[in-house]
Amino acid sequence: MRKPLAVFLAVVLLVPLIGSGFGLSQDFKPKTYSQEFVFTIEIMPNGDASITMKTVLLGPKDEIQKQIDMILNETRNGNMTVEEAIARFEKEQLRRYIESLTQSGMNLTNESIKAYGIQEGNNITVVFSAVAINFAKYYSYSDYWEVQVDPTRGYANLNIPDTGLPFAVDINNTFIIKLPENSTLISYPRPFIKQYNASRFSVSSEVEGGTVVVKSSIYLEPFLPPEGYKELFGDYKDYYIRYKAPYKGEEHYQSSVMNEYVTLDIYANGSVRLHMRDEYIEPKEEVRARKAEIISYGVQNVTEFILRTYSLALGYQGVLVDDGKVKILGLNETDAPLVIDAEYILRNFTRYENGSYVYQFDPTLGITNGLTDRVEYEVNHTLYLTLNFPEGAEILEVPDNITAELKGNRLTVRVFRERNSVRVVSNVFIRYGATVEDVNALLSNYTSATVRYTLPAERGGLSETQQAIAVAVALILLVGAVAFWKRR
Repeated sequence: MRKPLAVFLAVVLLVPLIGSGFGLSQDFKPKTYSQEFVFTIEIMPNGDASITMKTVLLGPKDEIQKQIDMILNETRNGNMTVEEAIARFEKEQLRRYIESLTQSGMNLTNESIKAYGIQEGNNITVVFSAVAINFAKYYSYSDYWEVQVDPTRGYANLNIPDTGLPFAVDINNTFIIKLPENSTLISYPRPFIKQYNASRFSVSSEVEGGTVVVKSSIYLEPFLPPEGYKELFGDYKDYYIRYKAPYKGEEHYQSSVMNEYVTLDIYANGSVRLHMRDEYIEPKEEVRARKAEIISYGVQNVTEFILRTYSLALGYQGVLVDDGKVKILGLNETDAPLVIDAEYILRNFTRYENGSYVYQFDPTLGITNGLTDRVEYEVNHTLYLTLNFPEGAEILEVPDNITAELKGNRLTVRVFRERNSVRVVSNVFIRYGATVEDVNALLSNYTSATVRYTLPAERGGLSETQQAIAVAVALILLVGAVAFWKRR
């Protein structure tokens, strides 16, 4: 939830002051958008929370006055009273908050909003209140509760143009988290300071009884480039307040179920027919959303994009692509899996070394790639790999069978060797809430497996450079489905 909620906090709370256009005239002088933000979270024993967001817009003064004039404009024509004009502004802001927070993953009830300072003209203060259902998450995996806050206010995740933003940001944030009675605090954000040119980001925190107070200060200079944001926020990872309680919570999560079928038909001349079939089964809501996304972009456009992207990636890595085709299946069937079916005819796909060919793959399906916090799904991903060899080929090496388990997380690899083929079935099961440390501890030693073979009529192999990068391509292709899924 952190990323979409964070972007909401970074952007929508600056609205309505920031306009849609910044026509940079010759005498342009960047303005500074100043803000005080207080986010109070009072957690109930069941994980629901009463939340209040108080945002005080302090500057630029002229932009605040423009906004006040816009709000009160209808009163000058006698169409409505001041109270009615403010109420209309509040209604629009309430719609904006509910829409954005709901899209970020919050389930809200009892929403309300009040605006202050409009008649006085000094600033605009907006106070949004609601009850957020399941705001604190219980993880049976670690037997503790967890609350997310974002001291970076989303600037760690914003897409910043190369030229930066043509204004400065100066905001002070306070997060007040009131834990339920009889809770035991485990961890909370610690002090942090970063500086880049004139820009700065700092975090401080303190505990007062059952209340955790986290404060952050952010100043972003005008036209701060993306590398500045990365320097300020890239190393920050402390987003959680964790606590134990004498009661368990109800876990709310979905399963991520995916099957990946990879078949290599290897010919006597060393060329390979690579067939990949990726089946995305669950979570069903996300599968349906991905289908709708593909349809909206245009099935032909997405198909050509996948074909072109994989072909270019292979070509850049020294693999010769003689032919390729891609199909997308299941788009018009509500409960059917989304299937990406791709086939390529390749040369120089496998590595040639010391008189034999080597094919390497990742039995863990790249699960560890990109993990930063904990696993928010129950993961059940399976790889079905088949290598078919021509008559006269000799299979020199196959992977070992593997059974590994840690805290209920499992990796199983089963290898079936026949006269002219090798089949590998690899399954990764990760419990909901598993930590990145545990996932890495389970899988990090098994991210590469090897099949080695000879062909009846050996051909010239790859260069040293091609040998190295061909392995990378094999890994990329085997986790390509996961990467395609996570692209969203």
